[in-house]
Formats: sequence, C-alpha cells, structure tokens
Amino acid sequence: MPVAVKAKPRVYTLEPLHSQALELAREKFDMVLPDDEGFHEWREKAEGLLARNAMVTPEDVEVLKAHKIRYIAKQGVGVDNFDLPSLKAAEIPLMNTPGINATAVAEMALTLLMDVARSATTVDRRIRRGDKVNKLMGWEGQLIRGRTLGIIGGGNIGLAFAEMFNAAFRGSILVYDPVIAADQKAKWTAVIPSEQVKFVTLDDLLGKSDIVSVHCPLNNHTRDIISTRELGLMKSTAIILNTARGGVINEPALEKVLREGKIYGAGLDAFVDEPPSLEKYGGFCELDNVVLTPHFGATPAAVQQETCLSMVEHLVEAFEGKPLRDRVV
Repeated sequence: MPVAVKAKPRVYTLEPLHSQALELAREKFDMVLPDDEGFHEWREKAEGLLARNAMVTPEDVEVLKAHKIRYIAKQGVGVDNFDLPSLKAAEIPLMNTPGINATAVAEMALTLLMDVARSATTVDRRIRRGDKVNKLMGWEGQLIRGRTLGIIGGGNIGLAFAEMFNAAFRGSILVYDPVIAADQKAKWTAVIPSEQVKFVTLDDLLGKSDIVSVHCPLNNHTRDIISTRELGLMKSTAIILNTARGGVINEPALEKVLREGKIYGAGLDAFVDEPPSLEKYGGFCELDNVVLTPHFGATPAAVQQETCLSMVEHLVEAFEGKPLRDRVV
C-alpha cells in the first residue's frame, strides 16, 4: 500500500520574500506569492500568513477566522499594521521577529542625532544650491559628549541605542517605559553602568534630557504620547528623534515648536503618512532644523534578509508543533 504523503500547509505571503527565506518557505509550505494566480483568495484559503507592512484589518480577520488560518508571522517588530484585538478575539496567533534589527535602527538614530546636532544636511543643501557657506555663518552646532539621553521605550532598540551613546559620548541616560519586563530592565544595568542609567517618569525625562529618542511601539497608549504639553517641557536646546513609529509624536505639534524655535531640532525616520514627501510634509521640509528619512532604519539588505528568514522559521516551527516563539497575541 502506498504511503500517504502529508500535504504541506498552504501559506500566503502578502509581500515578496528574500531569496533565502523564499527557498525555505517553498520547501516547507505550499506557497502562494502576491503575483500568483489565486492570491486574492488568501483570506479564505491561508493556513499560514506571512506579512511585513501590509495591513490586516478587522474585516480580514473575520474572514480568516471563518476559514483555515492557524498562524501568522510578521517580519520585524512593530505590529501596528494588524488589528490586535480582533486577532486576540479570534484566537489567531501572531508572531514577530524582535531583536534582529536593533543594531540597524539604533545606528539610524545615532546618524540622525549627529546630523541634526551639527546641521550637516542643512549645510550640504545650501552648498548644493549655490549659497556661500563658511564655518563662521552660525553653523557651530552642538557637542553631544556628556549630554543626557532620554529613551522612550526600553526594549531591544532603545537599549542598543543607549549602549552606543554611552560608549561614544559617556552621557547619562534616562529611560521611560511603564510596561518594561523585569528581565528586560535587568539587561540595561548589565550593559550600562548603573550610575549612568535611571528609570523615570515621562515628564522627568522630557524636562531633563538633551536628546529624546522614541523607541516604543504605536498603540492606544502611546499614540500622541508626545504632543503640545510634552514638547513644552523640553529644553530649548533639545533634539528629538523618532525611528519607531509615526503617531507617537503629534506631528502638527512638533512642527509648530520647531518652527517657533522652542526646541533645537528633530530627526525623523517615522511618519503617520509614509513615505514622507514634499506634498505630505511640506511644513517640515521648509525647516532647516529637521532631517527627514523614509523609515529605512531597518532596511540594510543583511537585516532584511535575516528578519525575513526568521519570520519564515517562526512559521515552520509553529506548523511542526513547537512552542510559538515571540508570540504577540
């Protein structure tokens, strides 16, 4: 009697996969890619789902729940493109891939900090358009060594940036994270001398920091967590950075204080409406004290390949019956 061959789980990916990840996915699953015939049936026929930035709405979840879905894996850390309450109510597990992109995003925050502090991009723009620029024209900028860094969000990326900052600039570090787990909190004092890091309230952090860097997820608790009142607590010499998610900082409020010179500058790699453009963000584009980048902190090819492969590996393990890693819901 012939041995029955177990059918591979049917898995749909909502976005293209890197080659190594695609090779593993095709080995383990009956894969359906965005350009494949029948892709539009992913809500009804997917047993597993892979996604990076694609939105999965409550309506999508309703259809998924009514059919064959068992697991969803997300490339990267942020999960604000999923309706988490709907997934939780439907008992559909969602996994992400934390930690892998921490160094890349932390380096992006450091890049923006140095650029804003020394007006590098602003001066470059002026030279390119033919302005006469020299070192005596008010471009002295700021020194960073010994300054106080405020980190909003004490996860892997916030810690990676704080570690880089401490190694390079020997400043003090303030952290605001009301939901940080005990084991994650312990990592901070394991890599940064305890006398140089302190966990504080948000108001304390904003009032005492020379640099404020956002590294928290976007959710109902963090949306507009920094708005007019909070920006008003910051030093006039302060720099604010966002390499996390648009919506954590209220954009109209930030533009207003930057335009009025109430803080020194901003480096932004995350926006409510992405990618940023002159049409969408003309107000920011008018300002010399802002550097804008299109949410590409985690885009180095090696990082994208590793996070994509990890996403597929999470799904493989799930279908093999292993404990779910990095489960969000």
